[in-house]
Amino acid sequence: MPTFWQLKCQNLAKGQYFCYTIGMTAYEKIYEVAADNYGFITTKEAASLGIPKSEMSALAKRGRLVRHGYGVYRLATHFQPSEYDGYAEAVLLVGEGAAVWGESVLAMHDLALVNPPVVEVATNRRVRRSLPKWIKVSRRCPGEIEFFQGIPCQRLAEAIRHCRGAVMAERLADGVRKAEANGELRLGEAEALLKEIEP
Repeated sequence: MPTFWQLKCQNLAKGQYFCYTIGMTAYEKIYEVAADNYGFITTKEAASLGIPKSEMSALAKRGRLVRHGYGVYRLATHFQPSEYDGYAEAVLLVGEGAAVWGESVLAMHDLALVNPPVVEVATNRRVRRSLPKWIKVSRRCPGEIEFFQGIPCQRLAEAIRHCRGAVMAERLADGVRKAEANGELRLGEAEALLKEIEP
């Protein structure tokens, strides 16, 4: 059967099939992980699949992968671009334990009409690697991390508080109401935030 995953199907009964995977290549293993992460995969993730860095480099030379930075690759094709690609890439480039932070969290949620020129990513680790200019690294403060569209980020309520003074109060308040309507805030958080934001 000519499928990407090289699935061989055996007819067990009328209308019923049993499918199993045979001899997955390194690229196919990479695809399974990257397809659920905006097309991205790290060399650490690849190593956990038994794929060495040399194989990642070879796939990049053959045009199957594109190197985006230290230890970060992306599928050259077969992935659907989205509005969250930059956030996913920024977190991976900064490294383990990183999360989208501050105003960038509001932008991810499409709140408060913010459009920051850089993606702010916070981490507790020292970042020595070279990063693109569109990524701003800041020190991660204590607090919960949540996932939005599969991307680690500062909890939305804390991100809103973080933006007080940097974003107009009226816009923040509108953002709170929109987030509440979308079910993106916990019970009682919207009310508490509005009391903090509105004079």
